[in-house]
Amino acid sequence: WGSEWTPACPWKNRWYHGALTRSEAESLLTLCKECSYLVRNSQTSRAEYSLSLRSCQGFMHMKLSQYKDGKYVLGQNSPPFDSIPEVIHYYTTHKLPIRGAEHLSLLFPVLVQTL
Repeated sequence: WGSEWTPACPWKNRWYHGALTRSEAESLLTLCKECSYLVRNSQTSRAEYSLSLRSCQGFMHMKLSQYKDGKYVLGQNSPPFDSIPEVIHYYTTHKLPIRGAEHLSLLFPVLVQTL
């Protein structure tokens, strides 16, 4: 996984889709099974990212924020992590700390398709 978070190098983390909109993320997740996910740039803040997830009810979009000390958190109840790949890796084996997704983990990355 590595702890280096490099939005400029999306091939290192193929679940990172960059400047994808919320509706584009939902289009990609529509045909996916529950617990499929991707990370994209936040549409509301340039310094934040969004985790988009397919759930049995549809789609969830969760904020990945960076604290002033450089640590990243998912939502408001996540422990802090040194990088976004570490957040993603942690939640592949732990349940999400988000109301409505407490029973879900990140199981199926939706990868950027390269030509």
